[in-house]
Amino acid sequence: TWELYERKELVALVDTSLNGEFDAEQAVKFLKIGLLCTQESPKCRPSMSTVVKMLTGEMEVDDSKMTKPALISDFMDLKVRHKQESIIDTRTSSSYNTSSSTSEHQDTTIISAATSTFTTQHDHSM
Repeated sequence: TWELYERKELVALVDTSLNGEFDAEQAVKFLKIGLLCTQESPKCRPSMSTVVKMLTGEMEVDDSKMTKPALISDFMDLKVRHKQESIIDTRTSSSYNTSSSTSEHQDTTIISAATSTFTTQHDHSM
């Protein structure tokens, strides 16, 4: 993430399933806010009220003093581990649900993920 920020290519992090139908400027703004919230020193992080103002456009995102977050590599390790666990959970859940579909009680596993919503300015009327 930090390398993409330094190269001014944060938009590359946006989910490809959106097929380019999002406001790239808004997406980059949200990603910068995320980086500001992960600064090593709590004093360098914005307050929650400031974050809300930046998200709603009441305040500009000032990334001029942003430094590389200290825990980026730790977050990436967690993300990779989480994906592997989710794959295992999904496989376990699928096979369990299939085998228990004839029983009176069916247990299910719900897997959720954090998402961000971007407003789109694409004309769908065509």
